[in-house]
Amino acid sequence: MGRLSVDAIKAEVESKGYILVDASNYTNMNSLITIRCAKGHLIQTSIADFRLPSFTCPQCDKVDFVNPTAVPPKTGYRVIAFDQATENFGLSVFDDGKLQFFNLYNFVGKFNDRLHQIKRFVENIVIKEWKPDFIVMEDIQYQYGAVLTFKILAMLLGVLEELCTEYGIEYEVVSPNVWRKYAGTCGKTRLQEKQLSVAVVKEKYGVKVNNDVAEAILIGRYGVMNHAGPIQNAFGRK
Repeated sequence: MGRLSVDAIKAEVESKGYILVDASNYTNMNSLITIRCAKGHLIQTSIADFRLPSFTCPQCDKVDFVNPTAVPPKTGYRVIAFDQATENFGLSVFDDGKLQFFNLYNFVGKFNDRLHQIKRFVENIVIKEWKPDFIVMEDIQYQYGAVLTFKILAMLLGVLEELCTEYGIEYEVVSPNVWRKYAGTCGKTRLQEKQLSVAVVKEKYGVKVNNDVAEAILIGRYGVMNHAGPIQNAFGRK
């Protein structure tokens, strides 16, 4: 791709509701430019980062979140997200685009026992008590040499999909590459991706969580932007 003109940069920035302040240092897609959001905050970024679907003004998007001890009463369109596994099950809850709750649930025992525990938890608590309008969960990926893990996760995913179908809840099984691209947490290694997820959640919400919870929050954030209906300016997008 050729070098962009200042007018092209200005037009692209304005198309997302920002104002170009300074592009004098621009030489390539990773060069720093300065832009201003609708609230007047100055932001240094690059064209590459600005084009990420998840880009927002860091100051507008920052939330000092205090996690409640229990899921609060439903206040709007509710999206619940899973970063699911049979032992460590990350979960987040969003109402009308706002994070309401997150937690990590641990299940113990033999595989069949854990699968049954998760089924009962999702059916009796998540679905019947928390009443989601939409559920988004991470798709599975085969890792070389991990055939048994792949089969276990496939069985768990099947149970979750069947519950959504049985109770008439719309859902999406999202590829890790898709939600990570939206969150801006794609990395060269799985460890790097986990670390990036933790860092992004710390930056956005001011909370320090482990990678299972961080990814559940970011999967929920993806779900909110793509399935939560008419949410006004959630995370900087209409």
